[in-house]
Amino acid sequence: MNIIEGKLNPNWITGFIDAEWCFYVSLGKPKSSKDSWRISASFQIMLHIKDKDLLLNIKSFFSEIGSVTYSKNVAIYRVQKLHDINNIIIPHFNKYLLITQKQSDFLLFKDIVYLIFNKQHLNKEGLVKILSLKASLNKGLSDSLITFFPDITKVERYKINATKHIDYNWLAGFVSGEGYFRINIYKSKTCKAGYAIRLEISITQHIKDEVLINNIKDVLNCGYIYKYSYKNLIYWKISKFEDIYEKMIPLFNQYKIWGIKLSRFLWSYRTY
Repeated sequence: MNIIEGKLNPNWITGFIDAEWCFYVSLGKPKSSKDSWRISASFQIMLHIKDKDLLLNIKSFFSEIGSVTYSKNVAIYRVQKLHDINNIIIPHFNKYLLITQKQSDFLLFKDIVYLIFNKQHLNKEGLVKILSLKASLNKGLSDSLITFFPDITKVERYKINATKHIDYNWLAGFVSGEGYFRINIYKSKTCKAGYAIRLEISITQHIKDEVLINNIKDVLNCGYIYKYSYKNLIYWKISKFEDIYEKMIPLFNQYKIWGIKLSRFLWSYRTY
């Protein structure tokens, strides 16, 4: 259990959400021709059960709205009440902006919530608008929805320009979600023991966030960028000991990593 001291920083929260899928809209088929389609919006974070305490802290940050539930090895924080989404979740991300391409998903989600909040989903025109927005959100429309609504046209996704300003609290939150800490042990002829140790910190993102990843590299002035075009992935890795010891460890000692990634960071730190 990682005990978080005080309330989580709002930029940390946004950074962590930038690393996780969180904005969902679902449609339920009407039971009869007289009924309307049931539409619900939700904000949710799904993590390993080991991170249940982190989810409880995130719930506390958002004024205790929503619920945390558990199923086998999974913990889920979910906010489903439209009032809570409209008055607490959306205002947070209006003020503390997401800076990955997930910002586009948030803006689409916000447009859908606005339509539902104003009961536009109860008429055909409003329903078509919601479906057009949902078609561009996350993975788009399901096969069953496409069957019912074959003529829906996707709206154009919002264009998000990567910022060159990287808040360190945001970075700590982002790494808490997407960061990977690794210790490589390999054979070495120059070491008496015959083996050497190399630390590695890395972040992997979709290629659409290439500019942002390059901006993070430039701000921290360390690491290397690798691209895997066939997988649409970009990979930023730091393995130079001086950069990890002199830059990254002091940075994350000040701007905290939380959750199960904290123990992995401390494990790497104590190696040296």
